[in-house]
Amino acid sequence: MPEQPTPTPVAPASEETQRADPLASAVAEAVAKLRRAAGLSERAAARRLGTSQTQLRRMEDPRYLPSLRSLARVAAAYGYRLTVDFLPQDAPNKKAPARPPKRAAVTKSASPSRGRRAAPGRARGGGRGRRRAAAPRRRS
Repeated sequence: MPEQPTPTPVAPASEETQRADPLASAVAEAVAKLRRAAGLSERAAARRLGTSQTQLRRMEDPRYLPSLRSLARVAAAYGYRLTVDFLPQDAPNKKAPARPPKRAAVTKSASPSRGRRAAPGRARGGGRGRRRAAAPRRRS
């Protein structure tokens, strides 16, 4: 019986990678909280957002940090408006007074694809390589 190769030991994850990014964790929790408050499953919420369930899962995962554009789409889909605040670091963490949520007007995307990507190989020119225009012929 031939010997099996010994697997290379994996180094334990460093303390820095084990700790979740507090910003990413807060964003993920807020996105998940909005979905649960709306009473939607991941599948139904993904349909409402016009994205895949995998993409929604990533938004709710603290290992990923969604773009502001994605977060604005999430907020609009649930009837909220995304705001960004810059607070001094030495300020005590105070909760803002509770206000009723403002309903944002949902705007249509200017893109005809509405955020969907083209199928592989179909991005430009219908799957064929970009062709160069023939050089004009010279007359002698």
